[in-house]
Formats: sequence, C-alpha cells, structure tokens
Amino acid sequence: MTNLVVRAGGGAIMVAILLIFGYLFYVVTPFLLPGSIGESRDYALIERSPLMVDVSENGEIFVRLSDTGILEFYDSASGSAVAGFNLGRPFKAAKRAYPSVDLYALVDSQDQMLFVQIQYQVAFVDNVRTITPKISFAFDNAILALGDHDHWDIQWGDTGLSLALVKNQQVTIQSFPNLKRDQPPGAAQSTQITLPWPAGQVYLGPRNEWLLALSDGGEAEIYDLRGVDGPSLVLSKDLTPDGVDISSTLSLLGRYSLIAGYDDGRLLQWMMFNSEQGLQLEPIRQFDLASPATRLIPEPRRKGFAALDQSGTLTLLYPTSGQVIAERRVDLDPTLPMVISPRSDLLLAAGGDGKVVAHPLENDHPEISFSSLWQEVWYEGYDRPVFSWQSSSADTDFEPKFSLVPLAFGTIKAAFYALLFAIPLAIGGALYTAYFMAPEMRAWVKPGVEIMAALPTVILGFIGGLWLAPIIENNLTGFLSLFIILPINLALFALLWRLAPTDIRVRSTGWYALLAIPLVALSIALAMQSGPWLEALIFGGDSRDWFRRVLGLDYDQRNALVVGIIMGLAVIPTIFAIAEDAVYSVPGHLVRGSLALGATRWQTLVRVVLLTASPGIFSAVMIGMGRAVGETMIVLMATGNTPLMDFNIFEGMRTFAANIAVELPESEVGSSHYRLLFLTALVLFVFTFVLNSIAELVRQHLRGRYGNL
Repeated sequence: MTNLVVRAGGGAIMVAILLIFGYLFYVVTPFLLPGSIGESRDYALIERSPLMVDVSENGEIFVRLSDTGILEFYDSASGSAVAGFNLGRPFKAAKRAYPSVDLYALVDSQDQMLFVQIQYQVAFVDNVRTITPKISFAFDNAILALGDHDHWDIQWGDTGLSLALVKNQQVTIQSFPNLKRDQPPGAAQSTQITLPWPAGQVYLGPRNEWLLALSDGGEAEIYDLRGVDGPSLVLSKDLTPDGVDISSTLSLLGRYSLIAGYDDGRLLQWMMFNSEQGLQLEPIRQFDLASPATRLIPEPRRKGFAALDQSGTLTLLYPTSGQVIAERRVDLDPTLPMVISPRSDLLLAAGGDGKVVAHPLENDHPEISFSSLWQEVWYEGYDRPVFSWQSSSADTDFEPKFSLVPLAFGTIKAAFYALLFAIPLAIGGALYTAYFMAPEMRAWVKPGVEIMAALPTVILGFIGGLWLAPIIENNLTGFLSLFIILPINLALFALLWRLAPTDIRVRSTGWYALLAIPLVALSIALAMQSGPWLEALIFGGDSRDWFRRVLGLDYDQRNALVVGIIMGLAVIPTIFAIAEDAVYSVPGHLVRGSLALGATRWQTLVRVVLLTASPGIFSAVMIGMGRAVGETMIVLMATGNTPLMDFNIFEGMRTFAANIAVELPESEVGSSHYRLLFLTALVLFVFTFVLNSIAELVRQHLRGRYGNL
C-alpha cells in the first residue's frame, strides 16, 4: 500500500511538472508561428480619384478621400457605405499629421492646408453595436496658406505643430509651439534653409528638433532646428556610397531611422545617433529584396514597414529583430494611396477605378526573434549594439528592448554571490555539527538552523533592503575589513587555544562553537570601529569614490553584496540541513576503522567522511543553487532591480524571477511583452530542470563510486 501511495505521489508530481511546462509552452507558441500576408479582398466602390485611404483603430471602418473633397466611410466586413461628407473644395495632397492616426492634413488646389480630425463613436441601439464616423476641423477650423511648394512634411505632438515646405533648394519651416487641437494656431515662427541641391524629400526629426533633407541623388543633410540663431547644419552624408541610386525612402516611427531602398534591391536602415564625434548617420541594418523597392509603407505605431518591389512582391519587415516577416505576390500599383492600419493587421490600397484592395496581415510579434532575445542589437539612439531589457517607456515612438541576456546574467550573478557566501558557511557548519559538535549542543543547533528555512524571504528582503544596505553603505570599509579581520582572529584564537592546558581542551571538545561566539562578535565590533581609520588610511577618506576612480567600480546602495549576504542566509538552512544529514549518516564503522588504523580525525574527515557523504553534499549544493536561481522577493527588495551586464559586486541586477514579479501584473494580456514574460518563466523552468537533471546524474555517479566504502 505504501509503495502504491509513493508511486502515485511521484506520478502526480511528474504530471504537474508536465502540465506547467505545457502551459508555458502554449503561451509562448505564437512566437514560433510565422507571419503572413493574406489574400486580397476587393471592394468595388464609386469611381473616384483617391488622395488618401485609412482604417479605423479596430479595423471595422475604412475611409477614402478623393481629390474632389469627398470623404467616404465604408464597412470593412461588407464594403457597404457607412457615411459620407463633402468638404466643399478640391484637394491635391493629404497625409496623416505624424505621429497621429486620427488627424489629417489636407492641401487644397489653392495651396491652403486645413486639418480634419476623424473619430468613431460607438453606441448600442437595441443591443446592436453601431459605429458612427464623426469629422471635425482641428485647431479652431484653421486654414494655413502654404504658398507654392514641391514637397512637404508635417509633425504634430507635445512640442506643437511644425511644417516643412520645399521649393527647389529652399526649405521653409513654420512652427506653432505648444499648439493644442482646440486652439487657433496664431502667428507662425518661420525659418528658412537653403540647400546646396534641390530637395527630393524632407523629414522633420524627433520632437521637431532636426530636419533631414534628401536629394534625388542620395545626398543627405541634417539641420539642428533648436538654435537661437536659426537652423544650423550638423551633418552631411552621401547615402549612395556604392554609387547605386536610391529608389525609395521612408522615415520610421520616431524619426530616428531612415529606410533607403536601392536599385540593386537592398534596403538599408540609416540611423541618427550621438557619439563622441557628434551626430552620426550610419547604416546599421540591411535587408535584401529580389528587386528594387518602389514603395515603402510604415506601420503607424511600430517600427516595422512593408516594401513593394518592382516584381510585385509585398514584403513585411521589422528592423529591430532583423526579421523578414512575410512575402506575397500582389497586384498593387506603387503609386496608389496605401496605408497600414493602426493595429498593423491590414494593408489597404485605393485605386482610381473605384477599387479598394485589402490584404490582412498576420504580424503580432515582429519584435521577437532569436537574435533580438540572445544577441546584441543596435537600438535607436545607441552608438553600438548592446544587450538591453527595457519593456516600456513614456514615449509613443519607443523601441522595445527584449534581450533576455541581462536577465540571465543577473540570475547567474545573484546565485553566484549568494552561493559564494552560503556554501562555505553551510557546508563548514554541517561538517562541524555532524562530526565535531557535542551531541547535546547539536540537539539545539541543528533544529535552530533548519527552522530558519521557514523564515519568509520577503522579511529577509525587507531587512536587506531597508536595514542592511544603508549600514553597508555608511560603513563600507569596515564591512569589507570584516572578511579579513574575522578569519585572522579565528586563526589566532585556534593557535592560542593549542597552548591551553590539556584538561581544559579535552573538557571543551565539541563545545568550541560557544567559545567562538564572543570572538565573532568582538571581530565585528573591531572591524566597524576600525573602518573610518582604514578608510582614511587606504582610500583617502572615501572608499566608494576610490573604487570608482581607481577600479572603475560604481557603487549602488542595493547591490550584489547585499543580495549575496541576505540570499545566502536564505539558502544556508537548505544546504546545511541536507549536507549535515549526509555527513551524520556516514556509517560509524568507517569512522572507527579509520581512527583504529591511525588516521587523525581530520584525515578521517577528508578521506573517508567527505567522500562517503559527497553525493548528499553535492545534492545540497544543487538544491541550494536551485533555490537561489528561483528567488524572487530578496532580489526584488535588496537590489536596484536594474538589468545591468556588470559582474561588479557593488551594483545590482535583475533576475528572471524578479522581472516576472515586477512586470507581469502590468503587461497587456496577449501582447509580446506578456508572452515574453512567460518565455522567461519557461527558460527559468528549463534551466532549473536541466540543472537538477545534471545534478542527479553526478550524484548517482558519486554514489556509485563512493557508496561501497
């Protein structure tokens, strides 16, 4: 019966482990599914000459603007008309007011610009959900006189509204700082830039701080718009280093990167970043198409884009992960108005014959690839490729950084310093308690240490973060000197103890730990008292500044040193209990036989007891390591919780477990961030499973080798 219960319990544990693994794998499975471009769906509408086409946030309504000023709304499911508005004038150009997805700048035949805002009101009538488009004219019905121009760009956001108008070599920038949607624009702040060549395209940079101008021949110039004396040229660059002409260009979300398509089929991502040499514009990533790209279409809320080449192939790409998401042959004219929906799940193109073509897109997690998770990535704003974890930001043009390497590094770092502190104390204590300590004292010490395992780790984390960390920071030199003073004092005490009378030493056998307690307390007090003197003598009065200047080690109050001590205290009871039982269980006849043959107690310990107990000691260390790797609350409370790639003991880290605890409650269900947190849990699960499996194999080997001693 007992055998049946044990087997059932073991089987239940295995089933539970498999279920956990299966659920974690199920959540992250979408990362493994390829993206796709679906078959086209054609809508036969009234024949008009379109200037612009767009899609509502949820993809249920699409809108078309014709050159006669007719604004029409259609149901995406049925293609039936929903609403229509006549804006009362003809137009010759229209585009989104970057980076908004509901505000549009329209230019009429008189070179006047007005701004239309489109909203979709949802209502329930007789329990039937209806969507009603509503248009309004932003900026208090403002109409801006632009004058004659060839190209233009517009940007609206927290810094206000800015327009860049191009006529041959002349660029006019009109700015309306701090403008709100319900306010009239007022007088424009106008500045002019004269280029050395006619501009083929201009892009206003991030927060209207820069202007990037491009010629048809591939020359580029970047101007700083923040100067009090007007725009200043900061960089000139030839974007055709190989002499290959540019076929198309696109500025990605955020306006830090420019995608340039070349006649040889290449797509290069040129990125602006600051370095020691100043502002740079360098190619950081390349994609290769079968033929030159004739049209590039951006995703409005991500840094991905679609490329339509001369062969009629539509390709979805995502620069950060370096992925070619999907490809499909399509029948689209590159000159048609095209747009990708705000949720990046639909591409829409409108033709002059009244036909609107829609291609559904499956592209839910383009940020995730093996290279973006485990290799260095050159992110926007950085001067080199790095490992980085930053899952969120206050900026809408933020580029998610999902490298798991800093988290894996932090997990290993925390476990290493915790075990560095715990293993010597736990195994040393286990050997002394099981082999040298008096039975009466062992009866108190062993249960006392083991009961420490029941102490909630949140309390240890609280003590480490709010009590121990400030003490170490204020007495760093004294605390570090403790690791030298304490061993020296114990060694001196051991030497002096050998000079004590034999009868005293014999009567004290097994009770040495009691004698060492006052010595340990005295050593701690001595180290702390001598700290200021040592700091002035060795470190010039400021140890943290000395570590930073001389060794290049920064100091954070909550760091790996604090984690090593506090997590070590959490791990010690586990390692101690298992190792002590293993040592204590060594058969007595082996010990007595070794002593009878003339070996000393230390020789017996090293050559008999340790070898026989090695499987149990190794298991204790492995279980302690598993506890350290999976620890959450101590790391969460006793470190800066920053995903750094630095083994510096004076800096913090972020581990897999702590990252899951911090970010999972705030992640959007089903998002890339949400699934990636489950992936970190899966990686942690697999890591501990592999570690424990290897440990079991080693333990079985040790048992087979030394079990018959």
